[in-house]
Amino acid sequence: MNLTIVIPTLNSTGDVSQDKKIHYAFAHCLASLGETVPDIPVIVASNGDNPGYLPMYLHPKANRINLWEQGQCRAVNAAVASCNTEWIMVTNDDMVYPPNWTEPIEFNNYQCFSLKLVEPNDGAPTFIKYNCGVAGGDFDNKKFLEFNNDWKGKSWQTGFNLPFIIRRDLWDKIGGYDINYDPLSSNSDSDLEYKIKLSGVQPMQSQASLVYHFSQTSGTFNHKNHEYWQRNFAYFEQKWGFPRTDDGIWEANFQIPYDKLKYRPKWMVIK
Repeated sequence: MNLTIVIPTLNSTGDVSQDKKIHYAFAHCLASLGETVPDIPVIVASNGDNPGYLPMYLHPKANRINLWEQGQCRAVNAAVASCNTEWIMVTNDDMVYPPNWTEPIEFNNYQCFSLKLVEPNDGAPTFIKYNCGVAGGDFDNKKFLEFNNDWKGKSWQTGFNLPFIIRRDLWDKIGGYDINYDPLSSNSDSDLEYKIKLSGVQPMQSQASLVYHFSQTSGTFNHKNHEYWQRNFAYFEQKWGFPRTDDGIWEANFQIPYDKLKYRPKWMVIK
């Protein structure tokens, strides 16, 4: 499998209890990848001050890059630039992978696709709510694996979320993440999704590949960061010519209002 897995992780939030959650979830994430895909290279893209200790030994092919400036967008872009595989997978650092999660993947059929998330709390309409524990130290891996084994989903549908797998040539065409959404990166995934759709590619989601997502381990959406959310929403509207909407964003079936579109790269495809 000609694939590299990229895991951006924030070195420190400045909150000790929040950092413990990040480290707890990250250890489960990297260990699950080490157990399920030990032959696929992993790049841990750590970012921010105080890089500290990361349990790289949990995956036999894990390597690390560190950016002293905080930002998931910068970190992922740098990690992708350091590898040359045909496919790139980007995952959050708080996602746990069950055995055989790669089996339903159809590399030849789609240029960009996501896996289906299982979360302990209410989330997007395309996610499954099923509580197997949070990042506070009570994760029940056995419960998740049993749920995964009993899961009967087999179809594909339109959709986009992390983790996603994307062809490297498509990533290069659209320019990866827009670093203007850093340091907290809110709205950057939506911006990337819009660029994928603008290139003429329809993102898809596998209903057979489940991934457990602790969710909200970094505190990005803490109320104290409200100023950053507002700034990034404003930047999205300034860039694209219209505000970001949740209508169809998770299902990736939204329509781009071309009559309002300001962002017009040379590779844009209008069907």
